[in-house]
Amino acid sequence: MILSRTRPDAPSRWGVRALAFTAALSLACSDSKPKPVDPPPPGETDVRAELLSATGACILGTARDFLPKATALQAATAALRDAPDAAAVTAARTAFHEAMDVWQVMESMQVGPAAMRSSPGGAEIRDNIYSFPLTNRCSVEEQIVSKGYESASFSSSLVTRRGFVALEYLLFHEGADTACGPNSAIVAQGTWAALTAEDRAARKRAYAAVVAADVSTRAQALVEAWAPEGGNFQKTLATAGSGNTVFPSTQVALNAMSDAIYYVEREVKDQKLARPLGLRDCSSATCPELLESQFAGRSKQNLIQNLKGFRRIVEGCGADYSGPGFDDVLVAAGAEAVATRMHEQAVEAEAALAAVEEADLKQALVDDRASVQRLYDDFKGITDVLKTDFITTLDLEPPAGLEGDND
Repeated sequence: MILSRTRPDAPSRWGVRALAFTAALSLACSDSKPKPVDPPPPGETDVRAELLSATGACILGTARDFLPKATALQAATAALRDAPDAAAVTAARTAFHEAMDVWQVMESMQVGPAAMRSSPGGAEIRDNIYSFPLTNRCSVEEQIVSKGYESASFSSSLVTRRGFVALEYLLFHEGADTACGPNSAIVAQGTWAALTAEDRAARKRAYAAVVAADVSTRAQALVEAWAPEGGNFQKTLATAGSGNTVFPSTQVALNAMSDAIYYVEREVKDQKLARPLGLRDCSSATCPELLESQFAGRSKQNLIQNLKGFRRIVEGCGADYSGPGFDDVLVAAGAEAVATRMHEQAVEAEAALAAVEEADLKQALVDDRASVQRLYDDFKGITDVLKTDFITTLDLEPPAGLEGDND
């Protein structure tokens, strides 16, 4: 999770991590002797192996849950393109919500093929499906004008033009306005304003069908990468250790998993909550325009699903979060109190989400900002444990380049 993303028009959320990687690489090259990796205590070895195996099964199972939702979304957007009416609009939007529900669970599972290429086994499938917090509405609107989505090379274009970030705009935004500034060609040349409402709507439908098909293709690739009958990354994770070129030790594998659950720190606490609450990158008391879901009104629902994904890895992927999880490794290491605190903080965050009465955070910021602040505080409670006792007990390394927020 170090190299910057392939997007020239905005900095990567991981760009700062490239500096950390460069420094680490320089140090590594200056010392030809690899640093030994301490093996886990004997009592933890089996528990760690169970966690790795269970996590792989959990990620594959969730990816398999997502695939039919992505396929249904592809079919619904194609139907909307071919026979647009109110029922088709509703069906496409419903399919979007159902697919997004599963994907948001997967957001805390960016291990291996879903992760960035700089991570062990990374193939960046996640960013090609959902690039948040990298978004660029103007880039999508420029594609509407140019019909760039019709290009054979569109699937390799900027991630901000594709995936769920584009689909949400295309399926839910009905306005005639543009986010592009005066320097954009579609504004300077008047090509956006020249589009009729009917032409703009038709192009958005065609564009949405192309994007949904691309998402479905990548959903299939993710399943194939993890499945035993495909790339079998499930086995790669489960067999971390000597002879494993991706995960040469269980500690490397656990670090990859730890990086993934740090999603609640980077994206949830800092991006999805702190920014709209006016705690960072905002000059007002609140900045609802910085919420994650600007058009589908599902910022709160996304958080609910994010927490589910986090708990599946930390506590267990079975019913009521049963089964092997990071908490079992903590207990085996003699840190049951840390596992208990993580669980309690997650339950508090779950209760805080349930306590937000409004359908979405955009209205909650207006009607009851305090309820959104409680959400932030409770997710911060999770990340406070994650960044201290959790990584210290398990001798894990925090992801490089995290933004300093003095919390």
